[in-house]
Amino acid sequence: MESSSPTPSHGHGHLQPRLSKLTMVGLSFAILNTWIALAGGLGLVMPSGGSVAFIYGFIFCVACNLCIGASLGEMASIWPTAGGQYHFTYSLCTSKYRKLASFAVGWTSIVGWLTLVTTEAFFSAQFFSAAAVVGSGGRYVAEAWKTYLIMVAVSTYATVVNIVGNRFLGRYNDGALYWSILAVVIISITILAMGDKNDASFVFTNFVNETGYTDGVAWIMGLLQSALSLIGYDAVMHMTEEMPRPRSDGPQAILLSIGVGGVTGVVFILVMLFSLTDAEVVFGTETGMAITELMYQATKSRAAAVVMTVMLAMCFINGTMGCITSGSRTLYAMARDKGMIFPSKFGRIHKKFDVPVEAILFTQAFNLLFGLLYLGPTVAFGAYTASCTILLNLSYAMPVAILLLRGRGVLTAHQTSATPFKLGRWGYFCNIVSVLFVSVTTVFFCFPVAVPVSANSMNYVSAVIGIFLVLLTTYWVFYGKRFEGPLAVLLGECTAGEIIM
Repeated sequence: MESSSPTPSHGHGHLQPRLSKLTMVGLSFAILNTWIALAGGLGLVMPSGGSVAFIYGFIFCVACNLCIGASLGEMASIWPTAGGQYHFTYSLCTSKYRKLASFAVGWTSIVGWLTLVTTEAFFSAQFFSAAAVVGSGGRYVAEAWKTYLIMVAVSTYATVVNIVGNRFLGRYNDGALYWSILAVVIISITILAMGDKNDASFVFTNFVNETGYTDGVAWIMGLLQSALSLIGYDAVMHMTEEMPRPRSDGPQAILLSIGVGGVTGVVFILVMLFSLTDAEVVFGTETGMAITELMYQATKSRAAAVVMTVMLAMCFINGTMGCITSGSRTLYAMARDKGMIFPSKFGRIHKKFDVPVEAILFTQAFNLLFGLLYLGPTVAFGAYTASCTILLNLSYAMPVAILLLRGRGVLTAHQTSATPFKLGRWGYFCNIVSVLFVSVTTVFFCFPVAVPVSANSMNYVSAVIGIFLVLLTTYWVFYGKRFEGPLAVLLGECTAGEIIM
């Protein structure tokens, strides 16, 4: 048995090792929702490179994320703890900077997860709203306050299930995987069988640039939605303390979730591009979701479009649940390491539910508060949701960058013949690709989506990142000295269930 979870003791709350490799693939894939996230961003990608950027850009992102996943999986095979990338950073960094670097990576990951919860919940709410618009024949108006209330309902349901349903969370995530794959099969077959088709030249060679940038920059800008659709596989790392075989199953689950996302994503991109015969109507839809209009155009049936749109919305309910699960575990790990205020509250496991209840509730409160941005300017909420891609990617790249700076010998020194996942001669290649991909995309993702720029088309994600850095620096100055780092956990001197309720 290779579990990293604590040995249970009577009356104490513990993270229970009940999650299998399949369950973790289901959890991670439910968060990624790759093919559906691509569908939701159809109208964003096509002006920035057209079909060429959509299909080839997505394949490029999958390849780069496999390198990132492999790099992180190699570390998770050595240190399977809920802190994930910030624990890796602590172990790989020099003693002089390890606490600061680990603290920064940890909070970058946490805030990335908190914003991803909001993004997933609003995707679900927007699909439910789109279904209502189609089903009512346009009589229902998808106003911002209505969509926010639907988001509240979705995230509240996910929060409650995360707290009281932990015992069947594994089976729920298995079901989420099956549901998503079933949905992509049903929707793909329906659209292809009933709708008109484009020719192959449009699907594989059509390039469109309506951004005002050069073609090369426009193609890179078109990667944003593809990158967003592949975010969240580090959920596996944050759940390793709840897996019976984390050192072997964790890395495999990461790569499998990216692989499943890649296959379903390519399939559905092809379906959408072959079926996108009237782009003007699809992108100008009153539903606010281009894929819903595409399904309606293909089937000519409001009922069919509503059913398929609700299927998509339910996938994002599952994704919201997974985000809350993973985000709360990362928050719990940081509190356990004294990197958060009230560590005795947020760093403990409830003895009845065996989950970090306070961390879950904090995640929901953050989501409800910052979700109010949806009621304000569109650019503000867009910058907030886009920041999750940048923040999580940065949290992936930073421990890998440290590894490259110090040399892979720092990592291989911790490996033994029993370490189940090693990159070997592919290590430097995967590590370099990971850092280059994140570095380049992070810069370009801060660009405005098109030029010339106005106040309403400006990309304010750099402002969001700047505010985060100011708050993080302030927090470190006034609170950082209390941060102990994960050394005790990494050396096995304490367990995940040590702080109890």
